[in-house]
Amino acid sequence: MNTRRNTLAAIRYDSPEFVPVFDGTVWDAVQLGGNFTCASWTDHWGVVWEMTDDALVPVDTAHPLADLRAIDTYAWPDPWQLTWDAADQRRLAAIDRERMLVGGLHIKFLCERLCCLMGMDNFLLALYEDPDRLREVITRVVEYNIVCFHRLLELGIDTLHVSEDLGMQQALLLSPALFRAFLLPAYERCFDEALRRGALIDFHSCGHIQEIAADLAAVGVAVLNPVQATANDQARVKQAVRGKTAILGGINSAVVLTGTPDDVRAEVRRAFDIFKPGGGWIAAPDQVTPHAPAENLAALWETCWELSPY
Repeated sequence: MNTRRNTLAAIRYDSPEFVPVFDGTVWDAVQLGGNFTCASWTDHWGVVWEMTDDALVPVDTAHPLADLRAIDTYAWPDPWQLTWDAADQRRLAAIDRERMLVGGLHIKFLCERLCCLMGMDNFLLALYEDPDRLREVITRVVEYNIVCFHRLLELGIDTLHVSEDLGMQQALLLSPALFRAFLLPAYERCFDEALRRGALIDFHSCGHIQEIAADLAAVGVAVLNPVQATANDQARVKQAVRGKTAILGGINSAVVLTGTPDDVRAEVRRAFDIFKPGGGWIAAPDQVTPHAPAENLAALWETCWELSPY
């Protein structure tokens, strides 16, 4: 069973031969130009971004809808203006589709998009103080996303990857009740076409998400990442989504960054003990690991592949 077929088997809980290892051999990805870039820039929503570390993503520093009364005159961006040029087409064509899955990236999906449009504090206050205007903004972002997803699906992607950080270290950014009232129905509408066309939804949220993992499974999320080790009861998350949603991640990246190679091997074994049984897991660190010691990265991937066979 090659890497592509085995990864699909793992995602579908369909007797994979080995745990897929997210070391660059499982997935490649494309995105529409102008959606997001790691640079200091102003996007076509009018959000200003600033790079603070070349190994990380930029930080939003100016928010065009900080005052929601501005929606009356705000120029909503046109998703058809996002680019897909000949160089992008050549890159997509060069991916070995027999061996790898291809994901369509959509960075800053809904909650994240609202936070960078409004500023996080303003978004959270609007849930209580201006819910009607907030719902209007949500509707506009959903309509934008649906067009973007349609365009990505037309490229023949296998998975639709959305980024949507919903968790802090010990709790959700907003309560489960508010999440279900404002965001979950919007997710369902956004995912409808992709699910009808057979794409797999790969949903990224850092932080604590254990109370809503089952909700995400219920609206069709096929892969949930990264199920951060220091923010979740990982066994609880696995139980909540077992048989419905696969997990990508779960290995504590702090250990990879700051531990010894022996610490890394022990952490990989811990994660395998939780996630490997029954399929539904793709082994990976739960965050990016910039500047990780080379010997730790070697220990990470060697131990993953050593433990991967079923």
